[in-house]
Amino acid sequence: HPEARVFGYLIERLEEYEDTGLACTPRFEVLCPKTGAVLGAFDDAHAAKRFAVVHELRAIREGTQRLNKGIRAA
Repeated sequence: HPEARVFGYLIERLEEYEDTGLACTPRFEVLCPKTGAVLGAFDDAHAAKRFAVVHELRAIREGTQRLNKGIRAA
């Protein structure tokens, strides 16, 4: 079940059940906004959201570093 979106990353709540029918503790997966691939799984929604933010900040930093290298080389 979709829980939230953070910078395009889908946070999905996974509910699993034991053989007895009792609900297990839910897990939260972070899906890539471009491919839908699972990037990570977490025990709580807050950790999943934090992962999405950190993942996006790293991508921005890496893109900025590549851009700066290109500018210096020009």
